[in-house]
Amino acid sequence: MKAALNAFFLFLAITLNAKEPIRTWTSADGRTMEARYLEIVGTKVRIENASGRKFTVPLTGFSSADQEYVKKAYGRSLFAEPQPFKDEGRGGVIVAGAKGKVEVLVAKTDRYSDPRSRAVIVGESIASGATLTTDSGAEADLLLTNGTLVHLGENTKLVLSALYQKAFKGTKQKASELTKEVSSSRTALKLEEGDLVLEVRKLGKESSFLISTEVAQTGIRGTQFKVSTRAESAELSVLEGRVDFLDSKKEQTSVGTAQKAESKSGEPTKVGEMTASEQDEVKQGVEQSKQASMSIDLKRLANTVDGYSPKTNYIVKSALNMELIWCSPGSFIMGPDEKRKDSSPANTVILTQGFYLGKFEVTQEQYEKVMGRNPSAFIGQNLPVDTVSWNDAVKFCDLLKTRERIKGWRFTLPTEAQWEYACRAGTKSLFPWGNSKMPKMANDGGSGLKKPIKVGSFPPNPWGFYDMLGNVCEWTADLYSPYNRGVSMDPQGPSTGSKLIDRGGSWRGGALTTNRGNPSPPDLRKNSIGFRVALRKMD
Repeated sequence: MKAALNAFFLFLAITLNAKEPIRTWTSADGRTMEARYLEIVGTKVRIENASGRKFTVPLTGFSSADQEYVKKAYGRSLFAEPQPFKDEGRGGVIVAGAKGKVEVLVAKTDRYSDPRSRAVIVGESIASGATLTTDSGAEADLLLTNGTLVHLGENTKLVLSALYQKAFKGTKQKASELTKEVSSSRTALKLEEGDLVLEVRKLGKESSFLISTEVAQTGIRGTQFKVSTRAESAELSVLEGRVDFLDSKKEQTSVGTAQKAESKSGEPTKVGEMTASEQDEVKQGVEQSKQASMSIDLKRLANTVDGYSPKTNYIVKSALNMELIWCSPGSFIMGPDEKRKDSSPANTVILTQGFYLGKFEVTQEQYEKVMGRNPSAFIGQNLPVDTVSWNDAVKFCDLLKTRERIKGWRFTLPTEAQWEYACRAGTKSLFPWGNSKMPKMANDGGSGLKKPIKVGSFPPNPWGFYDMLGNVCEWTADLYSPYNRGVSMDPQGPSTGSKLIDRGGSWRGGALTTNRGNPSPPDLRKNSIGFRVALRKMD
């Protein structure tokens, strides 16, 4: 697309924080104040004075001239960039279906390398900042956490510019049955090329929905429609509802049910009637997305919103300020390890809920504070605790739970999938830093230290976790079993068995991310095995 094209499509449903100037407001009884318009909230107007203090005042409390100004400011706000909510809630999209070559490029989140496109995983959730593309003959169906259905046609490129959503309580209701959004949301998508068919649920008064291309602008509130962009043109086709269309010359046109509008750079908008085949195309796109998302319920959507909402590191006060890092929902390819048949083939894992995981391995000081003893063979307060069995690690977590008491949450060992997800930290290589062993990156058999050392002595992985590889092996929650084939959602290992899994390698050796330790009984204690703590929501 040509750089000279600087207008865009905009689908927007309701008010956003418009950057209006400071002005003089007059109340109905003649008092004045200096403030700027922010937004309309129901029948009230929200304003901000020069010192940053915000007020919500009934619109009828202002003069008729101010009320008229608010109406115009509200109209301008329909085309503003979406702003986050006060609670910083974040939404996402779930890949409900994919056919052919459909890829995702996630936003850069680590310091080791630039992210690369990969094939999407049906069922995975994706956060803001990612770009989705479909090749010739390919298509994809998305479900946004506010309930919106999106169908991507072939040769389409879509950027998830901004996804804000307030948290809500999940239920077993199917997302495909929604008629209105589940909570207030503000969405911005950028269609760089190709075709989108959407069914947007009825939006609330705090919500907005924006789609931009290089050629025009629009505003909606619960409708079915199609957006297409090619080179210097864009087209809007409304199957149901009414959409305000702003073209490249900033001229506004209202497009109603069964109508379409076409805009070319520098030319006025042309409005016409949709043909029967064009209407059928939109219906088919909506129906396909609906069918693809039939199995997804509101509990899954709620977990996604909760998982993507910003979380600070959790500090466990009961264990001398043990620090835990938040891991958002996501997906990855687990394994393979060509040297071990039980760690192959590579299998797809989807984690639908976020969780906290210890930034460091549990230290001897922390362990002794909770358990009242130190079983380690290598003594040092800041060394990882060693010579602990799986039973010991589980008891530590249970005691921590009774001391810390977080309603709805529990301390536990990470599942094997959670551990590897955090260890890989979005990378696909053998190690978080690449495919070659580097003695300066982990305390394994090649470091020459021949013993565990102070936690955090080596560089962290891209998500900030230390010693995921090396130092001491780490117990996980799972009973041993060979890897599953196909796609696993929130895997937790088998329900029965006699041996457990440890991960990460130790100062003795074996520090590959995909390596498993040898399956071990729960009472095994070795000077090369320790653990780190997870904090997960209770089911």
